[in-house]
Amino acid sequence: MKTIDIIVPCYNEEEGLEYFVRETNKAIDTLPDYSFRYILINDGSRDKTYLIMKKLAKQFSNIKYISFSRNFGKEAAMYAGLQHACADYVVVMDADLQHPPEVFPQMIEALEKEGYDCCATKRDEREGEGLFRGLFSKLFFKLSNKLTDVKNPYGAMDYRMMTQQMVQAILELSEVQRFSKGIFSWVGFNTKWISFKTVERRMGTTKWKFSSLFKYAIDGITCFSVAPLRFTAIMGAVIFFISLIYIIITLIQTLFFGITTPGYVTTLCAVLFLGGLTEMSIGILGEYIGRIYMETKDRPIYITKFSNFEEENNKEKDKEKDEK
Repeated sequence: MKTIDIIVPCYNEEEGLEYFVRETNKAIDTLPDYSFRYILINDGSRDKTYLIMKKLAKQFSNIKYISFSRNFGKEAAMYAGLQHACADYVVVMDADLQHPPEVFPQMIEALEKEGYDCCATKRDEREGEGLFRGLFSKLFFKLSNKLTDVKNPYGAMDYRMMTQQMVQAILELSEVQRFSKGIFSWVGFNTKWISFKTVERRMGTTKWKFSSLFKYAIDGITCFSVAPLRFTAIMGAVIFFISLIYIIITLIQTLFFGITTPGYVTTLCAVLFLGGLTEMSIGILGEYIGRIYMETKDRPIYITKFSNFEEENNKEKDKEKDEK
């Protein structure tokens, strides 16, 4: 019997976590030839998510949980789940049921019968998504695919099923500043993309604000590309040559034709333009230096406060002591 681990990052999911497990269990029951296990990660929730996890773990023997000491972010939660996953196949999905478990059979077929290492999902449409947010999302994917070495189709999501070999490859990339969509693509392996139409959350509210999405987009580009740094270098060279041409033209007009050039407007425009470009360049450079600074600290990606994985380990140690 093949085993499948389901990694579910959770942040303030007290309203829908039990419903998510019930609905996912319905999909699991249609696959009796596979053994499923949940790995729920409480990413520093401020509500009763952790208590609900403990309750579910008592009700179902196939539910394991990890609770962080604070909110480390979804990327850290996924990494923690991958570290503890030891099944033949590993699924990463959200707890809001916007990632339908009904596609499990299609994912399994892609891995077992079609020979893929990963079956990932992308969305074609999303009900309730604003026009501005949709345009920003499309722009991000276009820029990311052009500026970085990792390629993802529009609407690519974290929801996917992977082989254990691919999981181990992902775990070798242990950087603190993580962008999982890029990491999934960067490690390679054959990936099949399937699409579906996502709907609004049935319970709870989204945790993603536009500011969070914007920061996420910046992380996605800077984690896998130095193109912004090259852009500033090219801009500096272009401005240098334009300035050089302008200086030559001004000297010729003054020395040979006696034309006086008014200086106030041109000086002001040059100062404002170069000042803005300098600030932008410093900001881009600061983004990369900041990431280098965070990586050199060598801090852990997450800190575990509670986990029933540890409880199991303690029980095994106690049994070994009793046997001795």
